[in-house]
Amino acid sequence: MKKQTILLLLIVLFSFILRLVIAFQSDYFADDDAYSNLRLIEMIKEKKSLVTYDPLSYGGRDIIRPQLFHGVMALLSFIPFSLKLLPEVFISALPIIVYLISLELTKDKNSSVITAFISSFIPIVFSSTVNQISVYSFVLPLMLLMFYSLLRINDTRFLIFFIVMSFVMPWIHPSAFVFIISLLFYIVLMVSESMSLSGIRKEAITFSFFSMLLVSMILFRRVFLQYGTSIVRQNIPDLAFDYYFSNFSLSSSLLIVGVIPLVFGIFGVYYGLHGRRKKDVLLLISPILATFLLLLLKMIDISSGILFLGVFLTLMTSFSIRRLLNYFSITKLSRYYSPFVAVFIVVIAVLGVVPSIYYYENELEGKYNVDDLKFIAEAEENNAVVLSSFDEGNIVSYFTGKKNFVDTNFLLAPSPIQRLGDAEVVYKTFSESKALEIMKRHNIKYILISENTKQTYGIDRILYVGDLSCFKHERETIYKVVC
Repeated sequence: MKKQTILLLLIVLFSFILRLVIAFQSDYFADDDAYSNLRLIEMIKEKKSLVTYDPLSYGGRDIIRPQLFHGVMALLSFIPFSLKLLPEVFISALPIIVYLISLELTKDKNSSVITAFISSFIPIVFSSTVNQISVYSFVLPLMLLMFYSLLRINDTRFLIFFIVMSFVMPWIHPSAFVFIISLLFYIVLMVSESMSLSGIRKEAITFSFFSMLLVSMILFRRVFLQYGTSIVRQNIPDLAFDYYFSNFSLSSSLLIVGVIPLVFGIFGVYYGLHGRRKKDVLLLISPILATFLLLLLKMIDISSGILFLGVFLTLMTSFSIRRLLNYFSITKLSRYYSPFVAVFIVVIAVLGVVPSIYYYENELEGKYNVDDLKFIAEAEENNAVVLSSFDEGNIVSYFTGKKNFVDTNFLLAPSPIQRLGDAEVVYKTFSESKALEIMKRHNIKYILISENTKQTYGIDRILYVGDLSCFKHERETIYKVVC
């Protein structure tokens, strides 16, 4: 077995074991999105079919979501600890695909192995997928495989895979739109550079673009009719985007993308564009530009945007690393080549592994009292609605079994803009009468004020709950409306 193959397997094994160690340290998943997916998986298992109605989300509403990932997870649920284990298996394949793409671009095994190591500890990817039932654990490897297939599209095996995935991807996640827009950017870049796009790659891209668009329109036909192009942003209201971007800072975003992917990725774009594989480099620059555009237009949430930027910038690092290693090998210090590579890998580990672990947070343990949520589950009011911030609605529904007031699944949600505004009023107003009017209108019986709620709305407490004739402090983070 070749040295690079052994190193690659060790990278995958190390990443996988570290992920499992973190995942099994807690009985709970890390955040609200994980419980959104968990609820959908359990409903599919129970109904043995795709889910079109959620009785707890927004008090009960129709849902349209790609559910292939959830169906696969439900089908494989007979495997012990599958919900903890399988997402880590899927995302642990990412370094292998990154290695293959880097090797195809640079033809340099050493720089490709190092790039694979970087990809296993991109802080935003690690913190967003470890101990989570995240669709991105499935989507990211498949999307990179589609780009790799385009690089090797003249091989019949990769052509068939690319065609099949063009039909499958829209059934997994709305990020298929990112792929579609990336293809558009690629065509524009090729035209602007006066480069011809011909042969099987042109036909494959054209076929993929229209087939993915067609499948998406069939899957989301009702949503297209209701929202039009807003479907790309998944009907996320501006107020929700304001909450997402309120926690955004340039410095923290640079760190969570990763210092190495960011610095070496930017230089890699430059070196790649001045190399022999410019046409292929443009293909992998396209998703970077597409993501920037979507972020600029607020058509994708900040965490998803940074996630894609981190992955595709990492692919570009292979050009910078190859150039660095080649340059060092011809200097007077070339006899120290092996120690230099070893030190470089240690630096990558420090700047990758440490931030990845630092930015990971299990919100269930740090921001919630799960026993308080389970207390609500014991209440007899089956139609009661529990008020929380929008980014914890799925946690509320999962642990309480009660209807939430608002959550992050905005597509086809009943009046999400009004509900987000009403929730903010209830938490931040000093007017008890105004808050009670909203709560009675929506049959809200319980109010959650977790650490996450306080952080979302910038409050320390609810101002009017001292009125004991209307509010009962049932638990540390739970108030019951009694009037």
